[in-house]
Amino acid sequence: MHIIGLTGGIGSGKSTAAKYLRDLGFETVDFDLLTRNIEVPGHEALAEIAAAFGPDTLNPDGTMNRQYVGKIVFSDPNEKQKLDNIMKKYVDKIVTERTDDFERRSSGITRQSNPDDYMQRTVLFYDHPILFEVPYHIVQPEEVWVVDLDDELRIRRIQKRDNLCREDILKRINSQLPREEKLRRADYVIDNSGTIGELYHNIDVALSRFNKKID
Repeated sequence: MHIIGLTGGIGSGKSTAAKYLRDLGFETVDFDLLTRNIEVPGHEALAEIAAAFGPDTLNPDGTMNRQYVGKIVFSDPNEKQKLDNIMKKYVDKIVTERTDDFERRSSGITRQSNPDDYMQRTVLFYDHPILFEVPYHIVQPEEVWVVDLDDELRIRRIQKRDNLCREDILKRINSQLPREEKLRRADYVIDNSGTIGELYHNIDVALSRFNKKID
């Protein structure tokens, strides 16, 4: 088994890259999706979040008021750390279970036994926007790939996608590691400054490189 961390700042195109990998047949662990799945009525994680951030955390139907919580955590690093600390202990358990399951399924897979899907059967991707920022207690990736895009392009794409004002976007960007630090810590950088076709090509190049590395 090989694990690759896929990360990138908000608006970088990381989710588009992850979808392309899934379309190619790769298995991904989507940390954002896992987080949303435990932020539901009745889950102990949501109850703990509500206790930490107050009754306005919950909508009338008992779901999480993400807009309210977002304004709090993206305005105060200490509040964001509080939320991250609550979430990661639940996410840790789920990710570990998913990783252990993949390792069992990949055991014994060789290029000879699976020449057509060897990479897909042995490489697991952690799709995680804050892989560098939060110290999850999980199996650490063998490599980390950073999907990269200029900050101003990111801002324009987020404005178009989410209809957020520049100030709110900058709060979200500033809550994550600076772009330069992500690039410094990356094992491989996937440029996303061009078309979606060019992004796919750059991912193909990254996969080919990794395939040769583990040959």
